Amino acid sequence: MSQTEETHGASTEVGIDNPFPGLRPFKIEESHLFFGREGQSDEVLLKLSKSRFVGVIGPSGSGKSSFIYCGVLPILYGGFLTDASPNWEVVVTRPGAGPIDNLAESLLKTSRDYNYADPEDKKIKRTIVSTLLRSSSLGLVEAIQQSRRSADINYLVLVDQFEELFRFKDSTDPNSVNETLAFVNLLMEAINYEDAPIYVAITMRSDFIGDCAQFPELTRKINDSHYLIPQMTRDQKRRAIEGPVAVGNAKIAPRLVQQLLNDLGDNPDQLPILQHALMRTWSYWSRYRDYEDEQLDLKHYEAIGTMSEALSMHANEAYDELDEDQKRICEVLFKAITEKRGENFGIRRPTRLNEIASIADVSESDVIEVIEKFREPGRSLLTPGYGSPMGSKSMIDISHESLMRIWVRLKNWVDDEADAVQMYLRLAEAANMYQVGKAGLWRPPDLQLALNWQVKHKPTLVWGQRYHPAFERTMIFLEYSKKEFETEQRIKELEQKRKLQRARTTAIVFGVITGFALIALVYAFVQQGIAKEQEALANAKSIEAQKNAEEANKQRDLAKIAAVEAEKQKNLAQAAAIEAQKQQALAEEARKRAEASEISAKTNEAKAIQAQKEAVAAKKIADENRDKAVAAQKDADQRKFLAIAKAISLKSAQINDRELRALLAQQGYNYNFKNAGYEFDNEVYNGLFGALKAWADPITKSLNGHTSAARAVVTSLKNNSIYSGGSDGRILHWALDNGTWKADTLARFVTAGEVTPFYQIYSMDISNDGNYLVAGGLFSADRNANYVYLFDLRTPGAEPKKIAGFVSDVENLCFTPDNRGFYARSNSGRSIMYSDLSATAKEVINSKEKITSIDLSPDGSKLAGGGVDGNLYVWDTKNNYSANNYSILKGKDILMVAFSPKGTDVVIGAENGELRIVTNGVVRRTLTGHTSHIEQIKFSHSGAFMATASKDKTIRLWNYNDLVKAPQVLNDHDWVWSMSFSPDDTQLMAGIHSVIQNIPSQDKKEDIDYTIHAWPTKISAMSNKLCTYITRNMNQEEWDQYVDKDLTYEATCPTLPANNK
Repeated sequence: MSQTEETHGASTEVGIDNPFPGLRPFKIEESHLFFGREGQSDEVLLKLSKSRFVGVIGPSGSGKSSFIYCGVLPILYGGFLTDASPNWEVVVTRPGAGPIDNLAESLLKTSRDYNYADPEDKKIKRTIVSTLLRSSSLGLVEAIQQSRRSADINYLVLVDQFEELFRFKDSTDPNSVNETLAFVNLLMEAINYEDAPIYVAITMRSDFIGDCAQFPELTRKINDSHYLIPQMTRDQKRRAIEGPVAVGNAKIAPRLVQQLLNDLGDNPDQLPILQHALMRTWSYWSRYRDYEDEQLDLKHYEAIGTMSEALSMHANEAYDELDEDQKRICEVLFKAITEKRGENFGIRRPTRLNEIASIADVSESDVIEVIEKFREPGRSLLTPGYGSPMGSKSMIDISHESLMRIWVRLKNWVDDEADAVQMYLRLAEAANMYQVGKAGLWRPPDLQLALNWQVKHKPTLVWGQRYHPAFERTMIFLEYSKKEFETEQRIKELEQKRKLQRARTTAIVFGVITGFALIALVYAFVQQGIAKEQEALANAKSIEAQKNAEEANKQRDLAKIAAVEAEKQKNLAQAAAIEAQKQQALAEEARKRAEASEISAKTNEAKAIQAQKEAVAAKKIADENRDKAVAAQKDADQRKFLAIAKAISLKSAQINDRELRALLAQQGYNYNFKNAGYEFDNEVYNGLFGALKAWADPITKSLNGHTSAARAVVTSLKNNSIYSGGSDGRILHWALDNGTWKADTLARFVTAGEVTPFYQIYSMDISNDGNYLVAGGLFSADRNANYVYLFDLRTPGAEPKKIAGFVSDVENLCFTPDNRGFYARSNSGRSIMYSDLSATAKEVINSKEKITSIDLSPDGSKLAGGGVDGNLYVWDTKNNYSANNYSILKGKDILMVAFSPKGTDVVIGAENGELRIVTNGVVRRTLTGHTSHIEQIKFSHSGAFMATASKDKTIRLWNYNDLVKAPQVLNDHDWVWSMSFSPDDTQLMAGIHSVIQNIPSQDKKEDIDYTIHAWPTKISAMSNKLCTYITRNMNQEEWDQYVDKDLTYEATCPTLPANNK
């Protein structure tokens, strides 16, 4: 069966097997448990025999898959089709997200050889069959004929869940649409090919029947030969309940059967819910029954929540087993794979695993842990089913729509997600309207509701783009609305403060005016009182004058004068009162005019501020659009020139003329550099390297000295030297002489008169202080009494010291940072030795499995080792070699380990070519590209570069500070024994398996020994050298032919004259 088929089984929580499968369909081996559809299979087989095709169609949950597996296939195997051979091979597949790849996997699973093949062979075979299926519409016929073991075997291709072809198809992706069409054509051509006994059956939900109309041939086949699966009668449902219970040697109470039938009703999609409730009831009964022969009864059924709540309770059990972080992931997961349509209409929305991980902002492994809880045996709430492998592109889906109706928590999640999507779509539309000038920024209460939504749901780019593509614009609109509202609030607060200040000032002014008016009024009243007093006094004197006539006559004139004066004072007092009232009226009028002026000023100021804001916003949008256009044009120009740089770098390798080849390679570099291209670009690097090699530049010259493979290369920073050891029994010391590496012999382990060395060098290391060199390998006379050589480099010509105690070939040597000892690993197996530089080494580690490689951390506190079953060991050298064991690549050998220069990472290399970076036992990153065994991992002295070598005959030079970028691939060689960086990190030296290469020189061919190849590590180290070799620039004709006639000519080497005249 295909890898996409559900294989999770029913629960077996106690000793009695559960005869009910739950939400998943019955499997073929469970046909003895399948009841209720007896006699319906014959009609399907008749249609299949007549048309070589049958479509089994029915609503969701009607039991289509179970009917095929347990009703049709057993009869087919029994030889029912008399017109065909009784021998059948059934290929079961589900379309999923990759229908052709899944079909290829299903075809291969019918072969025993494939099922027992290792993963790498399986991958190769899947690729071959997938390619064959895609090669033509007869691909399925050809694939079956190639794998057919006997001429009398018939093939039935069963496509289960055929509706996945439409559910998982991405209509916006042409590749997805084409794959769907190709898959249908494969099936139709196989049916119509009369010389091949191939039959096809599909199961499909009836609500997808309309989608088949886009395929005319498929539509015709379905019209001619389909079986609409009928709804089960009440008696058939009764047999479906009682039959499995009887097979399980148990009994069920009639009242429980009656209750189940009543709860089931006539809804066909309730059958999986019935099976799930029965599975849960059986599990509860088998665990908590009071006595051995107790019947399944209502109390057991009610304990699991009945059909109305059993599924919800079961899902909650899985949810409650999660920790808090996993519960958050679970909510995101189920929100991603479900969707609400209309008021209460929930639908499934299958989603790829990597997309769910991106929405939740967690790793795929974290999501898989949550999924496993919901697809355990006996649960089967999610698909793919239990046991099916999951990868980044696996489609995750709920097993049945009823889960959305019954699980209360999921219903709430679906509603919450629908509200979140509605708010997001409103925001997106508002952002779009604002951009085209048809709407303004949001303000409360809408703004506050949107901000609350943002805080609660924390929307991500991947989530947003599922519903509307302009996620970034929408979030910028929301943020801008928030900032503008906050700015308005601050302006209002400032205006309020100014208003209060002006009110205080106005009040003070009016207070002063009023004070003066009051003073004038008081003065008038005082003068009026004085006048009245004077009048009274005059009257008194008049009386007195009457009494005293003589005195009155004398005083008459004085009294008249006093009366006149009193009248004058009265008039003055009345005038002062009138003036005070006038001043008060003027002050009130002035106050009203001031308030009107203030209101007018505020209105004009607000209009000015609004106009200024609108002008600033318009300018900002215009500036942003201009900047985007400029940036887009610049980016397009840069991409154009970078593409040309790659093209002419590749062309340079095809040119035999050294000068023209150098000019093209240099021009490729110039374009790459000027347009901010990647500094380690493969094509540019290879162009420069090949051109310099044609001029025999010292930076490209290999190191010629060994007469056999150089199996060890190490570098001494202190001595600015390189040491190499080989199978020829020699250790060479290399030093720079006028830019070229020259060698002298440090040691030669060959007996006089003999050719074959008595000791071959396999591994070397040099102490940090540069004083000692240790060399180990194979003592051919007695491998079980092996030893290593220790050289004191401070005493040239001195005999090396022999250190014994080794068994078999010594393949790893690691000096300690304090220069006082070294660790060694031999090919004998589990033993790791330590030497304190005395005469005999001692065993410090005896591993439980064979160790293939070791490396010591820079501080000497940790020793890492790779195991043959994917285990990484890290021993604590300061704590009695206590070990931490990490299972990194289960089932695959770790062939090479290396600590990073900082000691924080361990890089491991596996037999399948994978590289993994491990930090504290956790895989931080996986690097791919190599296709065979990893042989070497070396870091540059600065830690900027990591070189990896493989038996695929490539070296990859990685920028360790930016592993996202593609590595430099060096592949003009055989596979690699050893590697080391030059003391200044400008070159990578590699001991190559092959010894002799035939190198064409300028005037003849000669065989040259290049056992140690050299490559520059940086393009910048090669960039300016070519112009020192050549004597001219390209002419216009060469520029038009090799660069681009539409590009303006430029001098490739500015120090040389232009040549375009």
